Amino acid sequence: MRLLSILITLCSLVGSLGTQARAQDSAQPSRVVFVCEHGSVKNLVAMEYFNRRAKARGVAYRAVARGATPEPTVPQAVRDGLRSDGFDVSAYQPRKFEASDVDHALLIVSFDQDVTSIVGTQTRYLKWDDLPAVLTDYKRAKDEILRHVEALINELARGTLP
Repeated sequence: MRLLSILITLCSLVGSLGTQARAQDSAQPSRVVFVCEHGSVKNLVAMEYFNRRAKARGVAYRAVARGATPEPTVPQAVRDGLRSDGFDVSAYQPRKFEASDVDHALLIVSFDQDVTSIVGTQTRYLKWDDLPAVLTDYKRAKDEILRHVEALINELARGTLP
């Protein structure tokens, strides 16, 4: 009987710790969501570079890419450009930006899309509009997106938000 009582107490403690850990995780979101129209161009470039650079700098944030009206595939020019930069996006599938993406997001960044109605006041929201077109000039657009990504990672590394 004493052993059963100890087991019940231990299970209760483990359950309590798990609940606290989940509450702490949701209180400190670490996800950045990049949103562009088709979910496969500017936001994909931003996501790939953000994740690579954040990992290299030891910044504990992860990015995902979403689209307002996602296309079924990544355009060839984007695949080729990212491949030449060392990224393999052959398995990437564009996904629609939805309210559930905001739930645990630290930050939403949109490219030429107004997603205010979805984001509301739940989290921070930046608009990176008027950047060069990726499909027209990959290198120029990538360099400009990368400049924004670097600035964002610098702020996150300092513990500040834009």
